[in-house]
Amino acid sequence: MINIRQLPAAQLLTKAPFRALVASNFTNMMGVELRIMAQSWLILELGASQVWVGAATGLRVIPAIIIGLFAGVMVDRLGGRSVLITERLLLLLLAIVTASVVITGVVNLWQIVVLSVVSSAVLAIGMPATQTLVVTYVSKESLQAGNSLNMAAASLARALGPLSGGFLIAGFGLGSPFLALIGLYVLSVFFTLRLPKTEPKEPSKTSAVREISDGLKYIKSNPVLFRVMLLAFSVIFSAVMVPIIPVYARDRFDVGETGFGVMLAAWAVGQGVSALWVASKRNWDRKTPPILISTIMFVGANATFALSTNFPLTLVALSIVGAAIPIWASSTITLLQTQSDPKMIGRVMSVFSLSLQSMMFGWFLGAWIGTIIGNAQMILIGSGIYFLVNFGLVLTSRDLRKL
Repeated sequence: MINIRQLPAAQLLTKAPFRALVASNFTNMMGVELRIMAQSWLILELGASQVWVGAATGLRVIPAIIIGLFAGVMVDRLGGRSVLITERLLLLLLAIVTASVVITGVVNLWQIVVLSVVSSAVLAIGMPATQTLVVTYVSKESLQAGNSLNMAAASLARALGPLSGGFLIAGFGLGSPFLALIGLYVLSVFFTLRLPKTEPKEPSKTSAVREISDGLKYIKSNPVLFRVMLLAFSVIFSAVMVPIIPVYARDRFDVGETGFGVMLAAWAVGQGVSALWVASKRNWDRKTPPILISTIMFVGANATFALSTNFPLTLVALSIVGAAIPIWASSTITLLQTQSDPKMIGRVMSVFSLSLQSMMFGWFLGAWIGTIIGNAQMILIGSGIYFLVNFGLVLTSRDLRKL
């Protein structure tokens, strides 16, 4: 019989710093997902097209690219906790501003897009910190479990955020989820402040721009690290289907805002179950086979979602799409963490965070190209490119195949 207390995930949760980090990330991610769901529905209710749904998320990548790189330097200089507290407080302020314009009825399309772009810039500050703090609070042998538990918390947040958003909008109007957003970010600040304080590093005599340049050169000089980073950016093509979910909910299945929340929740439940499964496992000896298996899972389920006209089948497809993500992400993140020099970890993870931000550009591409060639065709093409990039990068590198 399996002793639950001996599982890597259970042992990690006995550590107070790691519990606080997971709680901080959970409440923060629930707020992020609640905001995306609510603003997507708000944009459609304002009479705008799916292109604007994609723009509100996709254009967020522009400031995130610049700020994300500097965030990596900030993490290496100041430590992840200080950077994370700054990000959480700024998100709370933006939530208050957003709720104010929505509830007072002065909201319009450009305000939603601008606030979305600014919030993404702020999120870019904290993303490298969350990945770096996992390395700080977790032993190398438990990194896979630690990364997976973080994703499990994020998955639960992705389920509860959109689902609660749908019920809040249906029951109390479009302003209610933005009020809930304030509460979530207050909790996130509280848990972040509970993280152990760390001594600041000695002031660097090198400029931030030079340190960014050194980080990029370091990644490029390491063939394996460079390929894994390119692998991370393949999410641009996997994300093209995201802005189509509310369109399918409204136009293909006619299930309204509640059904939209259920669709996002199905994705998140699949992701959460998969993340918990990965967290219960010992470190995989090799990380690339799970990456390729999850790629096959994702592409097959994504194609089903693109073509399905049956709502229950669509929910199953979305849950499998979600289940593929933790297998791919935990392997990719662990490879980056274990292949990086500790002195460079903040900058390496900041570039990885840019890959996560690039998903938003994929959302914009999906919304825009879908209006030109059709949503189903666009999703199939994006899935095909994602498949080719993942298999191509792994199978053409002997060193990467060994990992």
